[in-house]
Amino acid sequence: MYAEVILPLAVPGTFTYAIPEGLAVVTGMRVAVPFGRGRKLYGAIVRRLHNDDPLERKPRPILSVLDTAPIVLSEQLELWDRIATHYMCTVGEVMIAALPGQLSLSSETRLVAGPQVEQHIPGEERAVFLLNALEDGQVVTLEQAGELLGLKDPMPVVKRLMEQGALLLEEQLKQDWKPRMASYIRLAPETANEEALHGWFDRLEKAPKQLHVLMRYVELSQCLTDHPKEVERAKLVHASGSTTAVVEQLVKKGLFERYEREEGRPDPASALAPPPTLSAAQQRALDEVKAGFATHDVVLLRGVTSSGKTELYTTLIMEALARGEQVLYLLPEIALTTQIIARLRARFADDVAVFHSRMAQHERTALWMRCTSDAPPRVIVGARSAVFLPFTKLGLVVVDEEHDPSYKQHEPAPRYHARDMAIVLAGLHRTKVLLGSATPSMETLYNARTGKYGSVELLVRYGDVRMPVITRVDLRDSARRKLMRGHFSTTLVEHIQQALDKREQVIVFQNRRGYVPVWQCESCGWIPQCDQCDVSLTYHKFQHQLRCHYCGRHYPPPTHCGQCGSSRLRMLGFGTEKIEEELGELFTNARIARMDQDTTRGKNALDRILTAFGQGAVDILVGTQMVTKGLDFDHVSTVAILNADNLMRFPDFRAHERAFQLMAQVAGRSGRRKTAGTVIIQAQEVQHPILELVVHHDVDGMYQRELEHRRAHGYPPFMRLVQFTLKHRSEERVAHTAHELANALRPRFGDLVLGPEIPVVSRIRDKHLRRLMVKLARSTHHADKEFLRDTIDRVFSDPAHSAVQLVTDVDPV
Repeated sequence: MYAEVILPLAVPGTFTYAIPEGLAVVTGMRVAVPFGRGRKLYGAIVRRLHNDDPLERKPRPILSVLDTAPIVLSEQLELWDRIATHYMCTVGEVMIAALPGQLSLSSETRLVAGPQVEQHIPGEERAVFLLNALEDGQVVTLEQAGELLGLKDPMPVVKRLMEQGALLLEEQLKQDWKPRMASYIRLAPETANEEALHGWFDRLEKAPKQLHVLMRYVELSQCLTDHPKEVERAKLVHASGSTTAVVEQLVKKGLFERYEREEGRPDPASALAPPPTLSAAQQRALDEVKAGFATHDVVLLRGVTSSGKTELYTTLIMEALARGEQVLYLLPEIALTTQIIARLRARFADDVAVFHSRMAQHERTALWMRCTSDAPPRVIVGARSAVFLPFTKLGLVVVDEEHDPSYKQHEPAPRYHARDMAIVLAGLHRTKVLLGSATPSMETLYNARTGKYGSVELLVRYGDVRMPVITRVDLRDSARRKLMRGHFSTTLVEHIQQALDKREQVIVFQNRRGYVPVWQCESCGWIPQCDQCDVSLTYHKFQHQLRCHYCGRHYPPPTHCGQCGSSRLRMLGFGTEKIEEELGELFTNARIARMDQDTTRGKNALDRILTAFGQGAVDILVGTQMVTKGLDFDHVSTVAILNADNLMRFPDFRAHERAFQLMAQVAGRSGRRKTAGTVIIQAQEVQHPILELVVHHDVDGMYQRELEHRRAHGYPPFMRLVQFTLKHRSEERVAHTAHELANALRPRFGDLVLGPEIPVVSRIRDKHLRRLMVKLARSTHHADKEFLRDTIDRVFSDPAHSAVQLVTDVDPV
């Protein structure tokens, strides 16, 4: 028997290995295999089993099986193949992206001493050198083991030594994953009644710290009610301001008992909350969604901001759970998971699992293994990578804010779009997909209007709250009339002050982080740039450094011009950091917080900011795109967009669509409960057609306007795009290769090949860039991509081009 395996490497195709007798191998398991010259071992996934003897070479044997049961299911393997084919990458790259790091063994294999290392092994005299090195506590790589053994391929000897217990692979030690356990506290059986508790209150009267812990426990656990809750020991310690030692003293006295449960596991005693009460408009939309599912696999729910789309999702989720099915709930931003998790757990207890890239590796691994167990999570909420999880009973997929570009993976490959792959995943499981958005993407709206998707509209806010009133402020006119205070017009300052006087909250949106984007010499116009990228540096005042937002390098701020030596340097533009400072000067008593990439780097930093804002501890929240995406706060009455022009001037065919979506979404954060909110948009081109559409909340007008442009110029949804970015340290070499590739593609695609061009940022990390775009007809894009692959292989097989790096991005956003 042979196994066809997928290796966690960016190499094309799969590889065949022989299965030794007595080794139980099943599709979807991980197996340890040598690859290359035998210097490295990899944890490969078994794609399929067969008995077709490869003719061209004798396959190497599988060394060991790393799992007792499959960790990748057949639907996942099919999804991996679809992603690799569509996005023109290798299935190994998909495997790397899909598996948590602890399940993907691909580092250089190292050897460590086993339990029988001291035992002499007859016939293995040369192995003594290796065993002595291991016994001395040295860590030996396979390459070093080959030198000690005097062998080019040390694997046969290494394998015998492993079987005899003399050595182990370090990866084997790492891959024996164990779930992280959490300690919980509960009342001992003899104290779990009201009468016994009263006795304990009296007994602990002379031990005030222990008495306080007991009181906090009663409060947290609600043990005297009909619905008691579990209490984690760490949470009890934190809430009581005590120490673990005090809690353990109460365990020794017999009041409490401690038990452990795997982190993330639901509390078996948790009860579901009653279903939400839907308004007439919501109920009508829900009925239409169900009717849409009867005839379509995908339904678009276009609901205006604050219309209560989440309540519809929740109702559909409850119905799926009642059928014994799983639900995947996708969100574009990790920032949104905090609020959504709280809502879902209020209704589904702790049987809601979370999966995103900021989780620790052990947490991602724990959830993956739980998904393959006999008791998988019923609801999984996650960002784009959640589409890779193993589902056994998937019954519904919800893609919230489906228009959001954050669903697109940019680096590294596979450069997939989670919304599109969620639809493919649902198709493999024969289930339904609900796409939700107030401002759907052009492609999704087009599919809904042409009948490919079902379409449902929810165009009234929950509670009949009016849409926000949007006011445009002319920056040119305000500057001419001296009505600007820093970067704030007097109109905006007045509205913020009115909101603060009413104890309401304000969101200020500026789509650029840092303090100022540009430093410039007043004498000659010199602007400091990154040494490795052709881009100006952004000043960050808090760290007092200039930073490149492309490669991450930072520099000390200049004191003199790097070109003419002048000391007259000025700052141009403004970022979130400067806005935060100006707000502090304008509103001295306001509590201000900033939410951008700089302030949310820590694991819990984002949660802290959102929790503080939600609890009213922050009056004004300044942020980048993070603040535009689905956040739901009761007391936000005013929203400010400081510079709308920058959004609309971006050099991209999606610029106007993105600008409309961003402004409409951030405007929707205001006035979500009782009264209509206020939105102030500052711009220099206040009569721009896009601003007119935003003011009137006109999604249909936006769709019609953009559709004509896309049709006329051959862009999505009428054509598919493939973007090639070529990189090399030599500008001449990358330019030559780009022209060769373009010339090879033009006989088939003609004018549908755009470029090669020099991108706006032409050098990143000391590599020069060239860009090509190819338009593919939707009806022939599968065959066209095959031609693209063959052409790329032919061009890059030439030694003159092989050193040039090629990045392929299918359906770029």
